[in-house]
Amino acid sequence: MGNYNPQYRDYYNSVLNKRGVYSRATKTGTNKKENFITKRIIRDLAGVLILFIIVIFCKIVVTPATQNVYDYSKKIVNENFDYKKAWTSIKSFDFNKFKTKSQDYIEKVINKINNKESVKDLVKKDYELPCVGKISSEFGERVDPFTGKKQMHNGVDIALKENTPIKACADGKVKECGEHKELGKYIVIDHGEGVETKYAHLNEVLVKKEQKIKKGESIAKSGNTGKSTGPHLHFEIMYMGENKNPKEFFGGQWKSEI
Repeated sequence: MGNYNPQYRDYYNSVLNKRGVYSRATKTGTNKKENFITKRIIRDLAGVLILFIIVIFCKIVVTPATQNVYDYSKKIVNENFDYKKAWTSIKSFDFNKFKTKSQDYIEKVINKINNKESVKDLVKKDYELPCVGKISSEFGERVDPFTGKKQMHNGVDIALKENTPIKACADGKVKECGEHKELGKYIVIDHGEGVETKYAHLNEVLVKKEQKIKKGESIAKSGNTGKSTGPHLHFEIMYMGENKNPKEFFGGQWKSEI
């Protein structure tokens, strides 16, 4: 799929330092909360400023269209809303899903201008699943089986018997392989164009770092290493250093969930 973009070297450095192989959040809750609050305040203030500028513009430049906008803005400010209902809607809003859809839309626009296929379409067309099995744990926020707390699950777990052959999803190069206390034995493969895949909880690794591999080549055997509740493959797909939902990239290749 081409040469890997060097601007994501820092991401791979984190992998080499074994900070990037852990599939759960590692930052402290306090720092995350403070950063979230700061970003929200800045974003809200920016939104208020933009709205204020729009209203002032509509007041100065009087046309039927701007007058309608100005009148509607006044109506919104003066109208009594069901704030409890509005707050419930805001709390239930999936910002991660909105962010993903926004990124996909922007990418589609750029690809259409450049007359290129999207990465998601390329993966659906050219990649294959590393094994055949049922999903035992989905991508997304879940209750961690060890801590009992909600944490992000950055891939999917595929239920398999131990020593089931694991294959490379596409041509690529082994960026890292080794053993981690959480993920057990693992492999990270760079496929180019900003795409990489990760395979974890392996029983045996059959490739070496920097080794070039072909699509469908056996790279490992499934296992139960690291923090695992049973034999399975933890599988991730990342684009530009960000984890994506494998089910959205591999289309209808999956077997039905357990």
